Amino acid sequence: MPQEVSNGLKDLIVRFVQTYSNVPDLELDLYLNPKPWFMPLNSNEAKQEAAHYFLHAAALSDYMLTGNPRNVRILLNHLYSALGSKLYTTTNPSEFTSEVTKFETQIDKFDRLGQAKAKIPEELCSVNQFVANKADGNLIDHTTNLSQRGRKPADFVKELSFSIKRMTKHNKAKSWLYLRWMVRGSPDLALFQFDPKDLMVSLTTPKFRVYASLGLSDNENLPFELSTKNQPESWWKSTSEFDKDAEKLTNFARWLFPEDPAKVDFPFFILGTWLEYSDLTPSSLEKSMRFFIQKHDEFLQPLTRYLTVVYHYNRIGERIDPGAFSALELDIYEFLRKKQIIFNYEFMEFCLSKNNPALTYKPDFLLPQYTCNGRKVLLEPHGIKGNLMDFLAKLAVFRKHYGDYFCLIIIVPDEFTKIIDEYDPWHTAYDFLWKQSNYKTHFENFRSS
Repeated sequence: MPQEVSNGLKDLIVRFVQTYSNVPDLELDLYLNPKPWFMPLNSNEAKQEAAHYFLHAAALSDYMLTGNPRNVRILLNHLYSALGSKLYTTTNPSEFTSEVTKFETQIDKFDRLGQAKAKIPEELCSVNQFVANKADGNLIDHTTNLSQRGRKPADFVKELSFSIKRMTKHNKAKSWLYLRWMVRGSPDLALFQFDPKDLMVSLTTPKFRVYASLGLSDNENLPFELSTKNQPESWWKSTSEFDKDAEKLTNFARWLFPEDPAKVDFPFFILGTWLEYSDLTPSSLEKSMRFFIQKHDEFLQPLTRYLTVVYHYNRIGERIDPGAFSALELDIYEFLRKKQIIFNYEFMEFCLSKNNPALTYKPDFLLPQYTCNGRKVLLEPHGIKGNLMDFLAKLAVFRKHYGDYFCLIIIVPDEFTKIIDEYDPWHTAYDFLWKQSNYKTHFENFRSS
């Protein structure tokens, strides 16, 4: 047993993982839009396409390429809509380049691709070259042959690292993410015949936070480096150090689940994402896990869902483009971008009720680098008078459940403030109420406080 982890903490981690291991991750969640066109997997052709598609998805799961992880799914959907089967066959980067540019224009109102977005076409082409040349066009048959010859998942990871441009060195984590999708049973896809006990945990930044919080690292500064507002790249540079950390985290997972160490993978991603810019200590980790378990027991479902595209509809029922759409939302969106403030737009859905699963809350703007008394900051613009009472009631429920973790700032047209005071005299729906006319001044003062 690792010295750093008590039996009590071990039992809590096992319970947390057991509770959240059945949650499909963002790329596999059929609840989300756009839906993968080949799922559910009801034919051999669909399974072969899924194996190829998710290798693309894993290769692009890189914030330097695609920024927010949700962009992977909607980018691949865009490329398939534009190119059809060429998504899987072309090895000419120029065939992807113009479509990647078009895609970024389409998502302008809610997200951005990463700084290395120009490398996306060659990454996709290198995947296609690997499938065509190394796997003879069929990843399932190829991995079945490897398994029958006594090869392990690590051997397949080596093949990927030799062939796909950004799946080498610390980016091997993307290969292990792909193998988790392909090898484990539900909610993963179980398309490959490798044994789950031979999988490693894909060590990504969120899981690095869990690793640091557990005290498993030899680097005593790691918790401070990972929780800083300016994330250093030092912990990714050394391949040998990264491999050592990945092995230690996987050994810890095997201590918990010997036959299925990757069972911790997505639960630790959920937990590590929640811990962003938090104190990375065992006590903070324990507090978060207890909260997640408590809310799951209360709601009888996971308390959050990570989102891809959230569609909105106008007053006559027409669907409009995703992203910031009201004049007030767009103004705030452009203000944050101009100030180069990192934000996530409609990134997550929070469960609010056991009896009414449809009662959820999707915050507009999360400012991950801002805190108020240790709580993450949400900006919620609202310019519709007709549903103001219902809107405030929903926010009050959200604050009842999540107020210990989030500071909620409402931004409304000036004339709304008097009505809001009448509807909510005890300010149960918000922490701060800002007028549209002066929210920028409020924000500058809030930022400097």
